[in-house]
Amino acid sequence: MALNILSMGFAHPTEIITNAFIEELDIGTNSEWILEKIGIHERKTTLPLDYIRETRNEDFHKAREVCSASAGELAYEAAQMALDRAGIKASEVGLILSNCCTPIRFAPTEGQELAGRLGIQVQVHEAFTACPAFALHCDYLNRFDENELPKYTLCVSTATLTQKVNYNERSDAAIWGDGAAAWIISPSVPGKLTILDTHFTADPLRCQSVVVDTHGHFHQDGRAVRDFSVRQTVRLIKRMEQEFDIDWEKDIFVGHQANRTMLAQITRNRKIPDSNHWHNVERIGNQAGAGAPATLAMHWDQILPDKKIAMAVVGAGLSWGSVLLQTNDVD
Repeated sequence: MALNILSMGFAHPTEIITNAFIEELDIGTNSEWILEKIGIHERKTTLPLDYIRETRNEDFHKAREVCSASAGELAYEAAQMALDRAGIKASEVGLILSNCCTPIRFAPTEGQELAGRLGIQVQVHEAFTACPAFALHCDYLNRFDENELPKYTLCVSTATLTQKVNYNERSDAAIWGDGAAAWIISPSVPGKLTILDTHFTADPLRCQSVVVDTHGHFHQDGRAVRDFSVRQTVRLIKRMEQEFDIDWEKDIFVGHQANRTMLAQITRNRKIPDSNHWHNVERIGNQAGAGAPATLAMHWDQILPDKKIAMAVVGAGLSWGSVLLQTNDVD
């Protein structure tokens, strides 16, 4: 069975946290340090800047009261874009796979809320991780027989991580952004992208390295996670290079949008030219599981046929995965 990705969508809030804004918070960092260490210029947030400036989001419960959008609302916007690009109605979707690491509540789930917003009666599976959501969803569906899947599956990953940040913490303040991505997969309808290979795994023994706390702020062992992410991403890319005929003079790489300097380290290691490396983290921030698929969705109209797109994503869990895509010539 060959699964096809028919369309992708994305959504980001309009409020922007610049490096200058973070510097004005006077938390021991400045624009020069941020650009040197993580290469991020700005992040999209659902929080009002005055609220961050006045409260530093020390009581993260208040973020829900003042935010411009929830993770579910961003998911709905991304899903609508994916549906519009695919030219199908929400009522044609036979399954929703949902991923959200910043849910408002445990029940109803974000996926169920999305189905309600779309006005459809549909099966909803919460296939949950954090940053490697795209790999998890593709790998999950790739394990089914073709006749077990509906004609259209809507996959969504969404996160409002700025609502979980303590803006007294200089590293966390500089990293995170909010966003959502959606993609529609079919086992029977041709699409612009065909899934050639999927891989996903996790190491629960190291699950405390990255924590998005339901009743607290985000926290992680930043140095350990960074080193692990770079090494594991390189391993994922090497495996795809060894098993498939990847040509970095024409094929495309999309990595986890953790930070720009990490991505540069990875592409230098694998000799991937900047022209064939797609990314968005420097202008949007780290959006967890929405980052990599949102990057691809934002480049949707630039996808040309007869190329491969190698995606490698690493994150909380600790978990990691990859997806290799073949681009097609479709109307």
